[in-house]
Amino acid sequence: MIYLDYAATTPVYNEISKKIPDLLDKYNFNPSALYSAGVKTREVLGNARRQLAFYLNVSPENIIFTSSATEAANMVFKGLNYKTANQILLSNLEHKSVIESAESASELGAETVYIKHHRDGMEFEDISPFIDENVRICSIMLVNNETGAVNQLEKLAYEIKSYSKDILVFADIVQGFGKIPVNLENIDFASISGHKLGSLKGVGCLYAKKPEILKPLIVGGGQEFGLRSGTENVVAVLTLIQALKTTAKLYEENREHLKKLKKKMVDFCNKMRFHINSPENSVDYIFNFSTGMLPSEVLINHLSSKEIYVSAASACTKGGVSRVLKNMGYSDGIAATALRISLHPDVKEEDIDKLIHEIEWASENLVL
Repeated sequence: MIYLDYAATTPVYNEISKKIPDLLDKYNFNPSALYSAGVKTREVLGNARRQLAFYLNVSPENIIFTSSATEAANMVFKGLNYKTANQILLSNLEHKSVIESAESASELGAETVYIKHHRDGMEFEDISPFIDENVRICSIMLVNNETGAVNQLEKLAYEIKSYSKDILVFADIVQGFGKIPVNLENIDFASISGHKLGSLKGVGCLYAKKPEILKPLIVGGGQEFGLRSGTENVVAVLTLIQALKTTAKLYEENREHLKKLKKKMVDFCNKMRFHINSPENSVDYIFNFSTGMLPSEVLINHLSSKEIYVSAASACTKGGVSRVLKNMGYSDGIAATALRISLHPDVKEEDIDKLIHEIEWASENLVL
């Protein structure tokens, strides 16, 4: 099997899966319990929170563990008060979970305003015409999950705050966290997903600079500083921390390897005259292109028959046709024939060679 869909999910690292029975044996207790096993579990959870906070260079009190990045986005957009300022600024290239979370805040009086910007990322000049006293929060994703385009998050957040300190900034850092540098100095909220890093599914995190301004979505126990009631999934949190450590080390040590794999794909696409959808500033581990002739589903099915697994768009996109590429202004022909190859340091050069061979064969034999 050749797995090339790491932007959808990263399989649990072997070193983590081997430890799970032991973690369940030691820490499968309620952290709120007063007996020694519960107290120990609570201490371990607190230590995990401190480790994540240290990595992000923030305070532990700003870390709220969740079930997913999707939940984290919902907590922000549905937890804010929109009485004095009600506009949410965001790009229509954001992840579906962010867009739908923002739009669902309309029931609270919020209004979503979409910013159009260049294909290679957002600039402050794209945002500034929309900034006024009605803006409550601006959403900026760090790395686009389909094209790998990188927004200059630190720079944009600084410019927004320089323009108006009252505007909150939310960042979806899911596809960049643990893989490229992230500075949250001028960020008010950020969402993190564990399974993108190689942890168990069902665990994520919300960074909140001022958690007290959020109204909790889930009440009933007061866990996570009163913002996310429910017994904490301590074992899953521990796998998130270990996955972060492993991911950060692997990506730091294998940057040149990932560059080489991406270049191999770029050279192949140029040779075949395929359309490259990922901009030049994209990360090395997400690469998007369109054949222009083979429907995505046909090519994906062929590759799947050879046990090579890729995707056409975000795994959260029904029907397979990329909403992101359409919103970038690409034609139906480009959007309907797109493939996303998402890499990991464990991917070998021969894996890419096999992928290229099968795409070339399909281009010659499956086109109607």
